[in-house]
Amino acid sequence: MSESSVIPLAHPAVPALRDVVPASIPLGPDGVTHIEGVSAARIAEQFGSPTWVVSRTQIRSNLQTLRDATAAHLGAVEIAYSMKANNNLSVLRTVAAEGVLFDCSSEWELRMVLRAGIAGNRVILNGNGKSAGYLALAVDAGVRQINVDSLAEVHRLDELAERAGRRVSCVVRVKLTYSRLLEHDPSYERTLRVAEAKFGSSIANGEAIAIIDAIQASPWLEFRGLSHHAGFPGYRANYTPDHQLVHVRECVREMAEFAGLLAQRGDPVERLDVGGGLRSGEHVVISTPGDGHDVALHPLPTPEAYAAALAAGLDDGWTEGPRPIIQYETGGFHVANAGVLLTTVQDVKESVFPTKRRFVTVDSAMTMFTTRGSSRVGYPVVAVGKPDGTTPHSTPVEIVGPTCAYDSIAEDISLPDVEPGDLLALLNQGAYAETTSTQFNGFPRPAVVMVDGDQAWLVRRREELADILAREVEEASR
Repeated sequence: MSESSVIPLAHPAVPALRDVVPASIPLGPDGVTHIEGVSAARIAEQFGSPTWVVSRTQIRSNLQTLRDATAAHLGAVEIAYSMKANNNLSVLRTVAAEGVLFDCSSEWELRMVLRAGIAGNRVILNGNGKSAGYLALAVDAGVRQINVDSLAEVHRLDELAERAGRRVSCVVRVKLTYSRLLEHDPSYERTLRVAEAKFGSSIANGEAIAIIDAIQASPWLEFRGLSHHAGFPGYRANYTPDHQLVHVRECVREMAEFAGLLAQRGDPVERLDVGGGLRSGEHVVISTPGDGHDVALHPLPTPEAYAAALAAGLDDGWTEGPRPIIQYETGGFHVANAGVLLTTVQDVKESVFPTKRRFVTVDSAMTMFTTRGSSRVGYPVVAVGKPDGTTPHSTPVEIVGPTCAYDSIAEDISLPDVEPGDLLALLNQGAYAETTSTQFNGFPRPAVVMVDGDQAWLVRRREELADILAREVEEASR
């Protein structure tokens, strides 16, 4: 893929609907009208607006796509669903039915997995600075492995495992040197400081070896392998799919080289957990909040290209013993393009200062998916019931929420004429949207509806005022 396949979204460019909608959204003469076989208008009428809609068929299709790609390049792998992307219990059960593992990064995520009826031995436990309570719950649940983050954590886990009389499988989260990766992409140094610094134990200064030695010395702990979130750089200003693939390849290569050194000293690596970072769909919308001029559809690596980059890193770095089991911890790939937020237009306002633009206010808000403000990820906006190729309004459009804050859902985009009561669909809302939502300005969080074929049902009800006030404690007069 190349940067030439970037599709600008700033006015007056209008992407074809076929470039943005997933397979679960059929395109008819009137454009987008249904999600799977269910009318979007019917969903809004029955369940209210705004409402998140999750396609069960799309989740299943995404997983099969990933399986096919990894099988072609890597053979058997273990795919785990990273539930921080979307922790709805119906989503968890849908994924569980496909036989995958689960990646939990907090005690509360682990409790949710168990509440969904999923066995603990299907869980990979992650997180830095894990509390004794979190580790104790994991030991009691019999999780498949704990990705240990520090020597102190190993000591806590050793005591808990002995107390429970259970052996625990450990995978060591390592901090790489990134030497060759930084040669390819010096800008990644910023990400190391911000996103990676707190995770793992260093290979370079011997911390990782010390942790492995401590695990091997314990009768209750078993060393199984290595873990690292393999190089996803995030959607920075210089993002390209080629950048992402280089990060994957170089991080896996360095992990494989370290595994070879461990094999030479008698510590074979059975599992190589390479993390996640892959999104579903062909494109991601990237724009800088407050800018708008850089809004564009950027191509994503295909699953085949991702798996091939991982295999290349493994081939380049692996020198000793049988190949390990490769583990993925994908969340966004399972659910990103499986989710849609249906939202209704409340107001349309023309503005001429400081620039000429049209503000379309909807009944949702950026605070319902705060990743819009904390990252450069945006969401394609589709006017429901408007045919593909409909002439856009002559003025650049900004989709905004009604909150008392910077609340730009989409900036300087092209959109057909809409009026109050019209329905819009925000695409790619399946990952890191609901899980980052807030109650800013007291807005209740939307309902969640699952669709499968021509069936739709409520899986998480809309919040009410009573929910927002439920944690308040009424004080007696003092």
